[in-house]
Amino acid sequence: MAVSRPVVVGVDGSATALAAVRWAAVEAGRRGTGLVVFHAELCDDPDLLPHGKPPGDAELLMEPARRLLRQAAETARQAAPAVPVRMCVRLGTAAELLAALSDEAGLLVLGAHGLGGARGGAIGSVALRAAASARCPVVVIRGSAAVDGPVVVGLDDSDGGERALAFAFDAAVSRGTGLEAVHAWHDGRPGREAGLREQVAAWSRKHPVVPVRVHVVRVRSAARALSGISAGAQLIVAGARARGPVAVGLLGSTGYWLLAHAACPVAVAR
Repeated sequence: MAVSRPVVVGVDGSATALAAVRWAAVEAGRRGTGLVVFHAELCDDPDLLPHGKPPGDAELLMEPARRLLRQAAETARQAAPAVPVRMCVRLGTAAELLAALSDEAGLLVLGAHGLGGARGGAIGSVALRAAASARCPVVVIRGSAAVDGPVVVGLDDSDGGERALAFAFDAAVSRGTGLEAVHAWHDGRPGREAGLREQVAAWSRKHPVVPVRVHVVRVRSAARALSGISAGAQLIVAGARARGPVAVGLLGSTGYWLLAHAACPVAVAR
């Protein structure tokens, strides 16, 4: 029997990271899998960067990280007592290490801001880079999830849009809630409305327990339309275009806007 890949959550001691830990622990419970709480410890010595056990005095460098992880693990156990929790600390830069961990993860979860984020920035650089470069779906925790709200997903006819629909329906099933699918257009025609409605209907037939509403709205900014709906949602889902270091191009302008401004947690499906 295949083993479910764990949920991985990045922690740095910030309040937003602990919020991500609580969200990730509950999500791991929904998925019936384990949780990995992960911390990246920066180190200026290149001899310590291979990610095995650090030698000698470098053990002292790791003790504050282990204390931080123990706190995060306890937070996770309080949120979801039945979920097995594993702690992981590695030497290096967070974004690169998270991208590497994503190869073995079912989901990567991060807070929108960490201790190292720029004051006043809309989203931290680690969360943004991870959302663009991870090889698994990423959820960035921001705003507040409406307890009884729907899952919201943006509709388009790209491969990323299809992955977003798949992720969104699974999320709605696991939460026992409905799905709001939104297609926005502004160029004087409703675009591929009929095709998009059939795309949603095909997924709905696979998940008949999920109540679905499709919204076709004429607005100049799809991102603003989606972020407006996000205020009453549990989760909003966008599709990634590809993978790589240039976040705006690979996430698309809508995905980038949602990560920076949505009023609830944002999932980037891939």
